[in-house]
Amino acid sequence: MTEQKTAEQKQPEAHRSWVNVGIFFSTLGILILICAFGYGYFALSKVNVDLAQMVADLTQKNAGHQHDIATMQTSLNDLQQIAQKSQALSAQQEQFMSEWRSAQKGDLNKWRIAEAQYLVKLADDQLQFSNNIQLAILLAQEADKILANMQDASVNEIRNSLATDLLNLRAAPQVDITALYLRLTALNKQVDKLSLPFNPIKVEQTNLPATNTAGLPWWKAGLVYSWDALRKIVVVRNYGSNILPLVMPDEKIFLYQNLHAQMEDVMWGLLHRHAEVYKASLLRATAWIKQYFAQEAQETKTMLHEMDALQKENVQPAVMNLSNTLQLFEQYYAQEK
Repeated sequence: MTEQKTAEQKQPEAHRSWVNVGIFFSTLGILILICAFGYGYFALSKVNVDLAQMVADLTQKNAGHQHDIATMQTSLNDLQQIAQKSQALSAQQEQFMSEWRSAQKGDLNKWRIAEAQYLVKLADDQLQFSNNIQLAILLAQEADKILANMQDASVNEIRNSLATDLLNLRAAPQVDITALYLRLTALNKQVDKLSLPFNPIKVEQTNLPATNTAGLPWWKAGLVYSWDALRKIVVVRNYGSNILPLVMPDEKIFLYQNLHAQMEDVMWGLLHRHAEVYKASLLRATAWIKQYFAQEAQETKTMLHEMDALQKENVQPAVMNLSNTLQLFEQYYAQEK
């Protein structure tokens, strides 16, 4: 009986040990699976990161290639445009050479007439837009030399008109804008040297007779006494209209600045050949100098004399043109057709 009980007790213990072994191996297997899953997840994540980096690199390289392709396409378009321009230029040169060969075989008078007309047109533009008479004369003289070398009586009328234009241009009054501008610049620099007038107030001793207050009430006597005292303190003088007004020290800088601004308006009118602005600004500056600055000073006298001389300059002479001569050129071409 004892052995049977012992055997029965050993059977559950053996069974329990096998269960524990099973649990151990099961737990060990689960741990191994968890570790394997974790390792697999880590490896997969690393692969995904590497793949993402590779995709980003490929995208960047693709963008670089696209930019290179766009640059190459732009260069190709530029080369095509250059080639087209070169072809157009070659065609123009070929046409020019063809016309020149044709002109050599035929009459060169048309070429000379066209050149003379172009020079006269340039001279007319110089007169219209910049009133440059000297340059217009030079251009017209060159045109006359070209016409003089032609043995064609049909251009005599053009030469006569051109000779009249040259005579009128030489007789036209010319304004030296550069010299006048330099004179105005020098005057503008002299503005700061103008001296302001100094009119000191002379203190005069006035002995006014005292008013008799005998027999007056005390309050009337006090009023009379106050009035006598006030007459001795406040003195009103009239210096007449010939005395220049005084300028306060803090207003002096504004006076000089305003005068500089007027001189700059004069120079603007000169450069733009605007006679109204030129003369109005000169008159206004002259009036200010006469009103605010010391007239007995030599600087003031010199500046006023120079400004009076500048007012006599005509900065906007009559505009001339060569329209008659240009019209004769057109008539010449009309006769040749």
